[in-house]
Amino acid sequence: MKNNNNAGKKYKTFESNKQKKKSKKTPRIVEGKISITKSGVGFVKPDVSSLENNHDRSDDIFVGTRHLKSAMNGDIVSVEIISKPGNARGPEGRVNKIISRAVTKAVGVYTDCGRFGVVTPLGKNSDDIFVPRKNRSNAKQGDMVEAVISKYPKGRKGPEGLIVKIIAHGSDPHSEVKAILKENDVDTEFSMAAISEAKEAYGDGEISDAILEEELKKRKDLRKLDIITIDGPHSKDLDDAISIEKKDNGNYVLGVHIADVSHYVKEDSSLDQESFDRGNSIYLLDCVVPMLPKELSNGICSLSEGRDCLTLSCIMEINQAGEVINHEIAETVINSKGRLVYDDVSDYLDSINEQNNNSEHNKLSDANKNTSEVLNSSKYENLEKHEETLKLMRELAVLLQEKRHQDGSLDFDLDEAEIEIDDQGIPENIVSIDRRIANRMIEEFMLLANKTVAEEYFWMNYPFVYRIHEKPDPESIMKLKTFMAGLGIKFSVNPDNVHPKALSQILDKMQDDNRLPMVTAVMLRSMQKARYSTECTGHYGLAFKYYCHFTSPIRRYPDLLIHRIIKAHINKTLNSEMLSHFSSIANKAAEQSSLTEIRAQKMERKIEKIKKAQYMENHLGEEFEGVISGVTPFGFYVQLENTIEGLVHISTLGGTFDFLENNFKLISRYDSQSFSLGDSVRVEVAKADKISGLIDFVLIS
Repeated sequence: MKNNNNAGKKYKTFESNKQKKKSKKTPRIVEGKISITKSGVGFVKPDVSSLENNHDRSDDIFVGTRHLKSAMNGDIVSVEIISKPGNARGPEGRVNKIISRAVTKAVGVYTDCGRFGVVTPLGKNSDDIFVPRKNRSNAKQGDMVEAVISKYPKGRKGPEGLIVKIIAHGSDPHSEVKAILKENDVDTEFSMAAISEAKEAYGDGEISDAILEEELKKRKDLRKLDIITIDGPHSKDLDDAISIEKKDNGNYVLGVHIADVSHYVKEDSSLDQESFDRGNSIYLLDCVVPMLPKELSNGICSLSEGRDCLTLSCIMEINQAGEVINHEIAETVINSKGRLVYDDVSDYLDSINEQNNNSEHNKLSDANKNTSEVLNSSKYENLEKHEETLKLMRELAVLLQEKRHQDGSLDFDLDEAEIEIDDQGIPENIVSIDRRIANRMIEEFMLLANKTVAEEYFWMNYPFVYRIHEKPDPESIMKLKTFMAGLGIKFSVNPDNVHPKALSQILDKMQDDNRLPMVTAVMLRSMQKARYSTECTGHYGLAFKYYCHFTSPIRRYPDLLIHRIIKAHINKTLNSEMLSHFSSIANKAAEQSSLTEIRAQKMERKIEKIKKAQYMENHLGEEFEGVISGVTPFGFYVQLENTIEGLVHISTLGGTFDFLENNFKLISRYDSQSFSLGDSVRVEVAKADKISGLIDFVLIS
């Protein structure tokens, strides 16, 4: 009996343990991308597909330093939830597996610490990489280098690596630009095959008489027209030119003449493949990485003054209502009569306008004398012979802009920075630049040509690459609506189908309201990103049903591709086989060019942030007036008049603040102090770091 009792006890114990195992909950595992802050903690954005249900889909998972395992910023990880959301920071978890690494190498600045070195990657929230002395590859203090990671973080010990390439020495004025190009795997050199093809196409830089004679048999000869180019003072890749006339019935005839790059870059050539891979030219301050070799981009394709050039032209007749009532797209030959500069043209037209206004009122004032001096300046001698053309251009541009505005086109007049750097790459000055009348004229004409070409080829039902901009998603519109309500602005729209004109009307009503920049900024954030597509779904921001990029084939691949399609149609060489081919390549080009455009924009923003921080390193302790341009739970951003932006961290404000997300506002819990988008503030420069591109301000008033 005794043995039987013991056996029973053993049996019961076995059953009890089995029940315990059964009752133990399976750990909840979520996958997602981890972001690691400067303080060393992480937040995982869950991948919706890894969630069991809809619960907590929007909650980021907090991961403390001791639970990061070897995760680095941007890694895809699986996380075990160890606590439910019961506090302000939401659910908490621990990393149990690294699914994929975001970083296997890094580009940054080398710091020599004696027995070892450190590579500090460019940009924010990136881990420093420890480099043993034996792995430094002769790198010296301040050099820009590329390092590969040999050991990932463990506990509080950071990643370890070895330097595989010295990108630029610290004394190189273009070191940051070179580093950013390397970081993004941008090849600045063309293959020998592409260079050979470019040189062959370039010849001696002129169209030979024999080729010109042959081309004139099939092209319109527009060389007698007063055709001009208007570009920046240092631009060399001039790919668009303008002609304009006014008919007796008051209609305008506008010619937009675009470099015929497809004549020189043949499909399936080495040049074509490399331009497809690059997708677009990249502009990083005074450094340009062209889509095409300089023999083409700055040479035979560029519409230089006084030289016969092959072009593809969109010639439009426009009535007094700003509507295109007739148009022709043709292969042409032009000869530019003037290489003009934006600021010079704007100054000239402003002076003419001011002189006319003064003359109307019979005022011979000092201002009028100054205007006469400007117009008589030798600087404008080259403009006087184009005066009628320029005045007509301004007249038509104003008409087109008003037409776009009536149709609901959104015109976000955002501040852009001009960074002036010296021979050593040091920024000497940063100023906000205006879109003046000359810039706006060219912009209107390019928009109209792009729209006209897109509409014609849409109705032909040919394969094509369109520039599309989808409508905002309903959630973004609801957030915008809530924000507007907080400002006391009525915004009655259907979130599922808001017309751009409704947004444009709000901006119109606020022209004299000091909150306009704030509303513009929030409205812009609610927009989706424009991209390339073979489907013509329209351009929401412009309020165009049809739109493409036709006007810059020197620096954008989609333009080059659709030039080929247009020319095949003009020359009647499109057959079913070619249509099928263009359909295939158009899809690939739309996808590739959208990706390379995003890459270029990211690089341009990064170098701009680095140079702005470098500029502010020389202004530490100085005070500036600014406007709050962004509000977050951890503080607010302030933009200065010169477009430089820095953070006022919440820890420097004193007291406790609540973040009102829908109102973009920080408000004190214990007094009336609050900070909102658009508020004017005075700040002091506390810190600037050119490596991360970050600037810290402290509030003065």
